[in-house]
Amino acid sequence: MHPVTRRIVGVMTGSSIDGFDAALVEVEGVALDARPRLIRHHAEPLGPIAADLRAAADQRPMPAGWFARLANAFGARHVEVIERVLAGEPAPDLIAVHGQTVYHDPPDSWQLVSPAPIGARFGCRVIHDLRQADLAAGGRGAPITPLADWLLYRTECSRAVVNLGGFANVTILPPKDHPDPLPAIAGFDVCACNHVLDGLARACLDRPYDADGVVASTGVVRDDVAGSLRDALREQTRAGRALGTGDELAAWVRRHAGGSAAADLCATAVAAIAEVVAETVNTHDVADVVVAGGGTRNRTLLGSLGRGLEPRVVALGAGGIPPEAREAAAMAVLGGLSADGVPITLPAVTGRRATTPRVTADVTS
Repeated sequence: MHPVTRRIVGVMTGSSIDGFDAALVEVEGVALDARPRLIRHHAEPLGPIAADLRAAADQRPMPAGWFARLANAFGARHVEVIERVLAGEPAPDLIAVHGQTVYHDPPDSWQLVSPAPIGARFGCRVIHDLRQADLAAGGRGAPITPLADWLLYRTECSRAVVNLGGFANVTILPPKDHPDPLPAIAGFDVCACNHVLDGLARACLDRPYDADGVVASTGVVRDDVAGSLRDALREQTRAGRALGTGDELAAWVRRHAGGSAAADLCATAVAAIAEVVAETVNTHDVADVVVAGGGTRNRTLLGSLGRGLEPRVVALGAGGIPPEAREAAAMAVLGGLSADGVPITLPAVTGRRATTPRVTADVTS
């Protein structure tokens, strides 16, 4: 009998509220025997809808009709992005969309998107609301990617997968021959990352982000300023934060934006974030580190993090997955697991009860 092979599209918009990432993934096999392979990745800016999504994440009060129209328009934008990642390919067997997190305070969380336009356009099952079953089972709803990381990145040695997104998070993977791997997988959020860096870019540079970390590379780290940011970031780590909405540490950005040269402030924030992420990873015995997420485009951040993680090997693009495609590919994998009836979160990671309903919201056309 030939193994089941499906083509699944995953779409992610992260807490930085800056762009879409979509991945077309071929998945051979089912459940935890699945073997995913990235076929294509596509990224593009959110466009004008980003302003409304940011307003929702900032908890600005709006009429119900405004939210209904936003969710529907966001679903329609997903259709455009999925058409581009397919680029003439047949309709996929399954689509998994994360939606935009506009509120997260467990047990309440909202990943805003209407999946109906997606199902109507492509005529296949659409998985969404991936966090809700975990929340209903007493979990924090995050992080949800560690099980997907296991299928995408496992290797012969222990490994850390570091995602430099709006919020930095880490998955710790045991070797692939571990006799009981799932309980040995760890995952946790660390601290705000691109929330701070992009907030500084908007406040000090009048840009959405510091492209390639060029401005930060010209600055000098201000130790007097770095200390307060490190303290705030470490407090987030100690608190076991799970997920983030809006602009984390916006008050810190506002307080310092006018008090130092822009380049120095960008350099200081990069150094503080890299230090806190590295010291967190360094508490785990891993042989190598895979770094993914939009923050990898900031070369100054990546260089600072790499120095903090030495002597470990820091890799980009492991498993044939470009660093910017990791979360979208993970959404595709989680969608497949959900369709196969596998709980997509791990009790040791999210704190959910060990037995949980295998329920994820979906739309079937």
